[in-house]
Amino acid sequence: MAWWFRRRSEPAEELVSVRLPADHRVEMPPDAELIELTAAAEQADDVAMGNLATILYQKSDRAGALYWWSTSWAAGNVVSGYNLGMVHAEAGDANRAQVIWEKCAALGDPDAMLGLVRQALERGDAVGVERWAPVILAQDEAFPITALGVAFRDRGDLRRAVQAFLRAEELGDGYAMEYRAQVLAARGRHEEAAALRARAATAERML
Repeated sequence: MAWWFRRRSEPAEELVSVRLPADHRVEMPPDAELIELTAAAEQADDVAMGNLATILYQKSDRAGALYWWSTSWAAGNVVSGYNLGMVHAEAGDANRAQVIWEKCAALGDPDAMLGLVRQALERGDAVGVERWAPVILAQDEAFPITALGVAFRDRGDLRRAVQAFLRAEELGDGYAMEYRAQVLAARGRHEEAAALRARAATAERML
């Protein structure tokens, strides 16, 4: 079972939960893997349950996806909790998403923390931002840090955006370099921007 369910950084024998992409486009597994995955989900494998939910969501089976994500989350799968919150948020149920993400964030999930920061920014809740933004910056996963910088940038807080981009750059993220280069160029610092874009061209893009 398996190539579809692994991040590139994971060892070949380890099955990992699939985190819902923002655009929901994920590569579908072969039929044989789907049959095996469904059997594993029915045997209460929390990772299989969450990954089956992702497939069902891709197939527009929202009820089935919500069932398996909820079941997986109830079994303690934090990625499924994050995905469940994402679906509720996109359906306009910010309160339900917040309740789930608060629990996921308390368990250390940086993407759930990011979701909470975005919600707090939208409602002008400085306390909510301060609760989770420093925690995101302190961890070592580049994607949510870069995304945090984008959230600050989109709200016009360039000081905190650059702070996040610099932190993600320390982790080697080419996306963060590109975003900060845009800020530098907008400030007229074109030589610095060009040098940073040159670094970004050979850097890894963290996902």
